[in-house]
Amino acid sequence: MWTTAVLREEHRWILRMLACLERVGVESERHGRLDAENAAELMALFARFADGLHQDREERCLFPRLLARARSVEERLQVARLSGEHEQERRAMARMNGELLGAIFGETRSLRDFQGEAHRYVQLQRGHILYENQALLPLAELLLTREDDETVMQGFVSLEHEGPVKLRRIFERIGALCSRLRVDPAETA
Repeated sequence: MWTTAVLREEHRWILRMLACLERVGVESERHGRLDAENAAELMALFARFADGLHQDREERCLFPRLLARARSVEERLQVARLSGEHEQERRAMARMNGELLGAIFGETRSLRDFQGEAHRYVQLQRGHILYENQALLPLAELLLTREDDETVMQGFVSLEHEGPVKLRRIFERIGALCSRLRVDPAETA
């Protein structure tokens, strides 16, 4: 199924970003300062891709179709749970962004708070991805028809305002971050 294949691939890229965020956090603890360039780029990538395009695809295209096909309250609750987790992730991202500038400019409390929020965000995202891969995507494969899959994929494409070129650039930037931070993409899959 195209829909679930796309989302699983995006999950692999998000896991790479999370490994990079962890590395930035560990390095900031070791050196007592935040790597401003890599931290800022990661925050932008999370906003545009993980909490942006990826969540839009799920919330605007996949979740409504799944809710329409759900056969039980439990199946509807699985989808609702994920929407709630997206909100938690957005709040955690906002808290990290709120501490970012202070951390970049060497404010000890901001750096410590950024590190704590980054750690919480990584844990939230990893748990969320695990649940989606183990519960939501198999549910989608069970419930969605071929026509549903095509409709959801059309929605995915319509959300790519600049087309696949933009997404390819995002993946290239994530790859470059992994390289700079010495994060092995194979270890994050």
